[in-house]
Amino acid sequence: MSRLDSVISRGLPYIINTLFDAIFTILGIVVGGAFGSIIDIRAIIGTILIASISLGVSSGFSVYEAESIQEEKRINKIEEALLTDLENTLITEESKVNTVLSAILVFFTPLLVCLITLVPFILVNLGLIGVNRSIFYAVIIDLLLIFLTGMVFGGEKRLLKGLRMTILGGLVFIIGIVLNRMM
Repeated sequence: MSRLDSVISRGLPYIINTLFDAIFTILGIVVGGAFGSIIDIRAIIGTILIASISLGVSSGFSVYEAESIQEEKRINKIEEALLTDLENTLITEESKVNTVLSAILVFFTPLLVCLITLVPFILVNLGLIGVNRSIFYAVIIDLLLIFLTGMVFGGEKRLLKGLRMTILGGLVFIIGIVLNRMM
């Protein structure tokens, strides 16, 4: 198993969690950004960027701390079984590298979602589509990302998990519309 495979398999639960958090957060920002009588694309872009960076830092740091604790426990058990100190060995160095790589991978997950979702808003800035259409496309992109994430990581019930997550995303969208009409 290559180092990347090892990092991905260890970090997969964190990546999936962060991916869903990022998509739902960005979806909420997009829907919330459509509330005003004038939709401010710059504000939506800025808010999505800052939220994605914040989520990446928070999630990446959390993964680093959690993995560091787990790896320390694992190495302590190995040291007890071998009756030797493993400091500065290949085992501890690999552990440190894998922990850092897992944290970095999780850090970039929300930024990837951010870049994909920002495409319609960039198209507005280029004058290729209108503001209302950009909101619509961004919502569709986020719902599609939710569905694809459920399909890719859904295991044996891929379609069901993809649909279930998309329905939850649709509920966020509907709640946003209802709140918008109430205000």
